[in-house]
Amino acid sequence: MRAKFFVTEEILSDVRDFSCRGPLARTVPLIRAMSLVPAIRWLHEQGRSPEAYLRNAGLPVSPLENPLRPVPLLHVARLVDALECLGGPDVCCKIVSSASLLELALLGRLALGSRTPAEALERISASLPLFCSHENLSVSRNGGTLVVRHSYSVAFNPAAEHLLFQYAAAMADRLCTATGVAAPSLADVKLPPHPEHGIAHLDRWFGPSVASLPGHALEIIVNQEVADRRFPVVARDRSQQMEPMDITPLRGDGTLSDSVSITLTSTLDDGLPTIADLALASGMSSRSLQRRLLEEGSSFSRLLDSARRNAAMRRLAEGKEKVASVAAHVGYSRQASLTRAMRRWTGMPPIRFRGSGEPER
Repeated sequence: MRAKFFVTEEILSDVRDFSCRGPLARTVPLIRAMSLVPAIRWLHEQGRSPEAYLRNAGLPVSPLENPLRPVPLLHVARLVDALECLGGPDVCCKIVSSASLLELALLGRLALGSRTPAEALERISASLPLFCSHENLSVSRNGGTLVVRHSYSVAFNPAAEHLLFQYAAAMADRLCTATGVAAPSLADVKLPPHPEHGIAHLDRWFGPSVASLPGHALEIIVNQEVADRRFPVVARDRSQQMEPMDITPLRGDGTLSDSVSITLTSTLDDGLPTIADLALASGMSSRSLQRRLLEEGSSFSRLLDSARRNAAMRRLAEGKEKVASVAAHVGYSRQASLTRAMRRWTGMPPIRFRGSGEPER
């Protein structure tokens, strides 16, 4: 089932010791490419090549050509690890502090359509499954405060986990200060410490409110007067520009097969994926991945064939590319290979499928 979401704008290290937790443990962790916008802008500011960092992390080098495309969350963690080497243990606070609200992807777009930080956070919580498959956010009232709890159904290495939670806390602070309240705006910030630096590096960003939290979650407390403070009129007025867009939730139907299909469809844009590529994105070995797909009555080769078929049929139906270009996009080195595949899939050659009897020129 598709859900409606409103948007306002067009929008170098390994992951170590991770595993998946809970009911999502058997699916591929995914997040929308729009989440990379602030990091890409920050890298430009540092005089670095975003393309090199993205490529080394296993991410598409031009993610913003399609900001809604799914990318592997574990690869985003690899990018965050690399950014720490460049910007230090508080790099995520630095990235968020210099970004505009619109550049903060989901946060900015929902904030501009909300009246208060509390309303924005509630909308983010409700819409999050559309934008990240393994990210969890709950918002509740407790007396005169708003309690925000954030976690992942993926266990990252401790440094990456700290940085990702740091990023979320910094975004919440930016959201609250968008009302005009002075920073730091959060009454309490608790998160797992950095394995080497603890939390002292966050004092300059969150003040005395920051503390260590055992476990694998972030907890934020926002005083009621801040949570319910209204955004400026100009921020609310921007929401009038919103238009509806259909987005499929990244959590899919809960099966590994479905999440693998989503991943393969997305990664075809960057070349033909291998079982090893998918295993890295999934956080499991190739053997485990194949075994779990088999348990669901599927296989990597079958799902890849389906992804190639769907991509080829879609591009041919659009009629904007030559058959040879479509063949290359779906991983065939020769047009004749696509022709054989199309006959197998549809019983007709590519040009006939596209509905044109004219030869390619």
